[in-house]
Amino acid sequence: MGAPVVFGTGPISVDDLVAVSRDDAIVVLDTAALDRIGAGRAIVDRQTTAVGVDAPAPRTATLDASAVEERVVHDRRGGIGLPLSVDRARAVIAARLAGWTRGASGIRLETAVFVAELLNRGVTPVIPSVGSLGDGDQTHLASVATLVLGQGEAVLAGERLSARVALSRVGLAPLDLAAHEGQAFVHHNAYSLGVGALALHRLGALSRLADTTSALSSRAGVRSGLGGRGPVFDATVLAGSPSAGTRASGERISELLATPVRPEGARGERDPDGLRLRATPQINGALADEVTAAVLLVEATLGTASEDPLVDQASGVLRTGGLLHGAALARAFDGLRAAIAQTAAAAERRLGRIDGGGADRRETGSGLVPGLLGQSAADLVAELRVLATPVVAAGPSDEAADDPASFAGTSLRLLERSTALLADVLALEAVVAADALGPAEHDEWSVGFSVAHAGLRSVIEQELHGQQLVTAALTALGVDRS
Repeated sequence: MGAPVVFGTGPISVDDLVAVSRDDAIVVLDTAALDRIGAGRAIVDRQTTAVGVDAPAPRTATLDASAVEERVVHDRRGGIGLPLSVDRARAVIAARLAGWTRGASGIRLETAVFVAELLNRGVTPVIPSVGSLGDGDQTHLASVATLVLGQGEAVLAGERLSARVALSRVGLAPLDLAAHEGQAFVHHNAYSLGVGALALHRLGALSRLADTTSALSSRAGVRSGLGGRGPVFDATVLAGSPSAGTRASGERISELLATPVRPEGARGERDPDGLRLRATPQINGALADEVTAAVLLVEATLGTASEDPLVDQASGVLRTGGLLHGAALARAFDGLRAAIAQTAAAAERRLGRIDGGGADRRETGSGLVPGLLGQSAADLVAELRVLATPVVAAGPSDEAADDPASFAGTSLRLLERSTALLADVLALEAVVAADALGPAEHDEWSVGFSVAHAGLRSVIEQELHGQQLVTAALTALGVDRS
C-alpha cells in the first residue's frame, strides 16, 4: 500500500488513480473538496421540491425521494458481461469520486465520504463490463450506487458476497439516497476515465518495452549474421523530429545498444539494417505520443465538472449541456488501437528478420524456445489490424436518436484487448531475440541490455511453452500484461 492519495480541488492524475485502484492507496478527501461538495449540495436542496427534482412520471409521484432515486438507479442496471476485475472496479469508483470533488454533482457529503470508505475498506461492487454507450457510463455506475444501497454483490478480500454482508463486515451500513443523488451517481463517464487510466498506464510501459525489444532484435540480428552493428541514429535527424516520443525512443534504443546518438550518424555508409530498424523510433514514438495525448485528455477531464445536469455554484442553478458525451475519449482510444497495430506489426517483422535461423539453432541444440513463435506473432498482428477499426464510425444506437453515441466504453474495451495482444507480441519478439543471442553476455553491452537479456535467459532455460512462456517473459521484463 502506497502513500495516501488526496482527492481535493486540485488535479487528479492517472498515477493517482493507479495508486488507488491497483496499489490500494488510502483516499483522503481534503477540507476544500468537502466544502465544495457541500456547497453544491446546498444548491440542490434549495431547488428540491417535496416530490423531488428527479421524479419520473406521475405513477411514481407518490413515492418518497429515496424510493424515486432507487428507481433511477435500478432503471440503469442493464449491464451484462463478465464482471470487471477488482482494480478496474476500484478505478470506476475513484474516477466518480474525483468528479464529485468538483462540486457540480449535487451529491451529499455523507454519500461522498461513504464511497471513499468503500475504497479505503476494500469493498468493491460487482460491475458488469458491458453496457456503456459513452454518453455517461450509467450501467457501470448503477452497480456502485446499488452497493451503497446495500443491494447487489460485492467483493471483499477476494470473496464474493452479498452487498449487505460485505458492508457489515467492514462496519458500514447502507445509505438511502436523497433527492437527485441517483443522477449524481450515474451521469458521468467514470468507467471510460477510470479504466481508461489503467489502460494508459499499462500501455505507456509497453511503449517503452518496445524500445527494449527493438534493441534486443537489432543485436540478435547482428549475432545471426545479418550484418551491421545495429542502428546508429543521427542526432541531428532525431532532434529535428516534432515527436517527443520519437526523440525519446531513439535515445533509449541507443543507450541500450551502447551506441550513443552522435552527429555523424551513419552517413555515407551502407545501412544493412534497412528502414524497419532505422524507422523504429518513429514507430515506437508515435505510440508514445498517442499515449501522452490520451493521458492529458483523461487528466483534464478528471479535473473538470463533467456532469449533466451540472450544479453551477456561480449562479446557484442546475444547467444541462451534454458534457457526458465521450467523443474525445472515443477518438483517443481509437487512435491508440491504430498505433498499437502499427507498433506490433513492426515488432513482428523484426522477429521475422532474426527467426530464420531458429530451426537451425533448435536442430543443433543451441536454441531452446519452441518453434513457430513467429507464426503466433503474425496471428496476433492480424487480429490487431481488425481491432484497429475505429468505433467512432459506428452509427446511432437508435435510429430515432438525435445524436450518435460515442461508444467510448466500447472503444476502451477493444483497447484493453489490443494492449494485451501487443504485450504478447513484444514478449515473443524478446524471447526469440534472447534465444538468438545465446546465454553469454558481453562486456560491450549496456547495463539495461544485460539485465533484460539475463531475465529472458532465465525464462528460456525453464523451457516453458505457450502462454506460460509469454507471461514469464513479460514478468522478467517488469511489465504487467493484465
